[in-house]
Amino acid sequence: MALFTDAEIITLDDLLPFEASLVQVASAHGINVDQKIALATSAVSEKLLQLLLDTGVSDPQWFSRRVIGLSTVVVTSPLLQWLRLESLSRFFAEAYNVQLNTRFQAKWKQYQEESRSAADQTMQAGIGIVFKPLPKPEMPMVSVQQGVAPAESLFVQCSWIDSMGDESALSPVNGLLVNSLSSISVQMAEGALGAPPAAFGWNVYLGSSANQITCQNGNPLTIGSTWNLPASGIMNGASPGDGQSPDFIVPISRQIRRG
Repeated sequence: MALFTDAEIITLDDLLPFEASLVQVASAHGINVDQKIALATSAVSEKLLQLLLDTGVSDPQWFSRRVIGLSTVVVTSPLLQWLRLESLSRFFAEAYNVQLNTRFQAKWKQYQEESRSAADQTMQAGIGIVFKPLPKPEMPMVSVQQGVAPAESLFVQCSWIDSMGDESALSPVNGLLVNSLSSISVQMAEGALGAPPAAFGWNVYLGSSANQITCQNGNPLTIGSTWNLPASGIMNGASPGDGQSPDFIVPISRQIRRG
């Protein structure tokens, strides 16, 4: 699972299954979807932080919560749904304010109520946290040089991994088209100095399709090292996970504040 503070935990693609016409509505009425997602994320962030502060010592990180913020909070399924629905609520609120269309008003009210329900479900499930967070890496740096690989499209992603084998969410995709008799080298964009404190190493995932990438290293790569595509080509390694699972669930004893 992604961390709450990871970049792009909610994107347009997360909202399209709910509203297939979202792009058309946004274009027709000049609505910035990314801005609405950012506003929704900010609003949920404020509520989550206040709830964690209110729980007191039920949160094992309570004494440092004001310093670390939500950097250790995991985006569990209920929390992800809350973020999606809150984003849709704010999108259709804007659509209604621009157009004063009763259809948009109905969708605004619908998603507003569903967002509140998702918030309650998140609180009932509790807030997942990790003790050693591994933030999602930045897009990896890829360089092309002479080699023996055939011409093909390549999609590269990376992840941090700790000494216990826990893995971060995957980085954004770096896609490229290489010519024949070429090869690639991959580095983490953060370098050795930018690695998170909990990181022990990193993994590189590669594939000729963005949906079919696999791990290319048998053991974690050393922080600051460079991975080179071998002459044997892409290895059919393990598929990526979906990030860190919670180490602890912070119980929330009451419903989220309304408003």
